[in-house]
Amino acid sequence: MIDDPNTPESDFLDDDELARAQAEAELFWYDDLLFACTNLCDLLDVENEALLSHDPETVRLLADNKAALARLYEQSVQPLIEAPDLAGLLDDDRREMLTAVGTRLNELIETNARRLKAEMEAYQRVMDIMVDAAKKNVTSTTAYGRAGIFDAAAGVGGSLSFNKAL
Repeated sequence: MIDDPNTPESDFLDDDELARAQAEAELFWYDDLLFACTNLCDLLDVENEALLSHDPETVRLLADNKAALARLYEQSVQPLIEAPDLAGLLDDDRREMLTAVGTRLNELIETNARRLKAEMEAYQRVMDIMVDAAKKNVTSTTAYGRAGIFDAAAGVGGSLSFNKAL
């Protein structure tokens, strides 16, 4: 940029204004981080309710958004990892807001992890029961063969089904 001697003095920032403008510019990460945390909280509220009501379809539909918000969170927290002193630039209101949303996010993540684990264990138990029943069914299945007489070999390979709502 070329300095123009005809530029009025009022167009220049004084030292305090310049310092504030630079501090604001260094807080570019804050809005993204607050956005990511807030939206992750909202998403986890919905997902936790879906897990509580055993609604895997809703959980599946939220997965892409959850991954995108997690990536945004990682990207927006990266400047703080690289330069932790950036947090010192936050005013009290921003610091309180970020602390509150961070605390809420942490609680929701813990709840989400517990509910996901419980759902996975429940599905695993159902599958274990199915496998056990299939093993028992195979050993005790008898059938008639092609000749119309009892044939134990024809009973191997019995099948089971289960209600998808389980």
